[in-house]
Amino acid sequence: MPFGHHRFVRRILTAAAAVVPIAAPAVAGPVLGAASADAAVTCQVTYASTQWGTNSGGFTAGITVRNTGETLTGWKLTFTFPGSQKLTQGWSARWTQLADHVTAQNEAWNGTVASGGSLQLGFNGTWTGSNPPPTDFAFNGVPCQVIVPGTSPSPSASPSTSPSASPSASPSPGPLRIVIEPKTVTVPEGGTASVQVWLNRRPEGTVHIGTGNVSGDKDLTIVTSPTFTPDDWNIPQPLTVAAAEDDDAVNGSATFDTRSSQATAPSAVLWTATEQDNDTAGPSPSPSPSITPSPGGDVPVDNPFIGAKGYVDPDWAADVESSALKVDDATAQKMRGLEKTPTAVWLDRIADVSGGSGVARTLKDHLDTAVEQGAGYITLVLHDLPDRDCRSRVSDAELHEQENGLNRYKAEFVDPVAALLARPEYRNLRVAAVIEPRALTDLIVGGALDTYPCDQAAGSGVYVMGIRYALDKLSPLPNVYTYLDAGTAGWAGWETNSTALVTSITETARGTTAGLNSLDGIATNVADYVPLEEPFLTGPDQTVAGQPIKQSRFIDWNPYLNERDYAVAMRSALIAKGFPGSLGVVVDTSRNGWGGPARPTAASTSLDLNTFVDQSRVDRRPSRAAECNQNGAGLGARPVAAPVPGVDAYQWIKRPGESDGVGGPLLPEGSDRLIDYRCDPKGSLTPWSNGFRPTGALPDAPLAGDWHHEQFVMLVKNAYPAL
Repeated sequence: MPFGHHRFVRRILTAAAAVVPIAAPAVAGPVLGAASADAAVTCQVTYASTQWGTNSGGFTAGITVRNTGETLTGWKLTFTFPGSQKLTQGWSARWTQLADHVTAQNEAWNGTVASGGSLQLGFNGTWTGSNPPPTDFAFNGVPCQVIVPGTSPSPSASPSTSPSASPSASPSPGPLRIVIEPKTVTVPEGGTASVQVWLNRRPEGTVHIGTGNVSGDKDLTIVTSPTFTPDDWNIPQPLTVAAAEDDDAVNGSATFDTRSSQATAPSAVLWTATEQDNDTAGPSPSPSPSITPSPGGDVPVDNPFIGAKGYVDPDWAADVESSALKVDDATAQKMRGLEKTPTAVWLDRIADVSGGSGVARTLKDHLDTAVEQGAGYITLVLHDLPDRDCRSRVSDAELHEQENGLNRYKAEFVDPVAALLARPEYRNLRVAAVIEPRALTDLIVGGALDTYPCDQAAGSGVYVMGIRYALDKLSPLPNVYTYLDAGTAGWAGWETNSTALVTSITETARGTTAGLNSLDGIATNVADYVPLEEPFLTGPDQTVAGQPIKQSRFIDWNPYLNERDYAVAMRSALIAKGFPGSLGVVVDTSRNGWGGPARPTAASTSLDLNTFVDQSRVDRRPSRAAECNQNGAGLGARPVAAPVPGVDAYQWIKRPGESDGVGGPLLPEGSDRLIDYRCDPKGSLTPWSNGFRPTGALPDAPLAGDWHHEQFVMLVKNAYPAL
């Protein structure tokens, strides 16, 4: 599906929150010096930067200001560029540059700095000739002690026969953790089922995994005890649980504790197994709906994916089979094993609902087929807002706000969808409705980039009004579960963006008839590639030669290195805003596996910050801004319910094998579409600038939504966990 991919210049402009046509909470800002005029100021500044280019280029700088004096309630940091550097954008302060003099003044939210407290600031810039660090930092006019760590190790840090000079000169490998997926499993009575277990990094020796039943049904027992070595630590092994035959008619469940004495963070992982009983219940009362595997439309459940079989789209299965016919037998077998995998159904034009040219299967056809399959749930994606994908230069929106688009969206798109889902023949089919991918995030990121179509959409309010209408129509239906898109770690993870997005989602939902109860959950990583975990990058403050990895070019100060942490954090932030604790998350894992031969098997040993991150990360994209037909990607975690606390499901929302957009070098014959520079394998993510940012896109991709055989072959080859 075509999306805007313009997030590179993204996130960090602190005005981003203001582009959302929703009132953000007002914060009273301090007046510089008013409350702290008599405070004694002493300070320490640590300045670190990473740069790229030859003779000229760009750089990212991180500044830590430690207040070693009295508490301040307003501050201003100043310094002078010693070379030709130019400030381009900054965060966590209001930044200005006059000639070579730079000023960073507090925001309303970070004006108070306690005695002994610290500030984390940063900026991007350009340089020509050389890029020496500033040395004349002053805090509220008082000169600071300045520390400038080297961006590469000194000669004394090189390998030698003598002991290491300092343990901080080598990258920390991070804690050893046990990884288990999924976190829930259903076991047929008299049979077995397995979760997959592996380690997050290479251990120093053999690791023995032990598991115990800590509570619940004791007829559920563990029958395997995996062991890992430094050579196979990242290869998932089955952790198998057996359900003994019994005489009751209850679907018993148990909580298991998996641990190892070598694991440290944490030493134990909890997961659950539920028995699927095969006995016939007697005259006793029926079990509660929460453990009944068959879905019921009249009784909404907390998680629509638990105990329900997903809808298998015959059209996607046919595309998979078309690729299986073109490959070797071993690969074909893997592909055919995927043909019964549930995938989402995208509704991105009116004809997908009511029928029309080029539509082989309407929404009603999909619903009827789901009922025939005995499916318990179907995932739908509503993606037809007027002027959608405002950040894209090749948006194919069929509706436009200036051409009565909002009324058409309501009457011709949302109303027919709601009417179909309300029909009695579908009352037992749970419908997970993913509402308008990237729309609210586009308003934030696109507005910060001064993207005119996004400014128009924000000014008219068409996105917010359309989403509210969809929620008003769908949320009252007892068989429908609404999931509003909440971006992805790769472009909404920066604090400015994530805060603005939480506010936008909250105020959008608050404006519906049901208020915050109109949402059952949020959806993240839709059609994106951010991996669930980065096993060798343990957090943004992990250090290499004394530098936090968040200062690297790839991470670029984004606190979220993986999608799982981002998804859970967004959920928690929304609950803190007033959403119910039952709020769930679905994460699109269709293309974020990043397996295959290019997947790193251990943390890098380099002491260069960028080299360490680039060699250690499983996300092999050239940058987190790259998201069109990405070369090297693989299938991610298979669809599963309740994989981690707070997450309703991992889902294949973007159908693996469908093109993100046409990229060239040649357009398909007869096409009237423009090449999307983000999908051009030889293009740059920033064609408006002198810097070249590779797209990482595969060549010869077909039109968005068309089957891309070469991409699907790659996704199967690089699947993680492997097929």
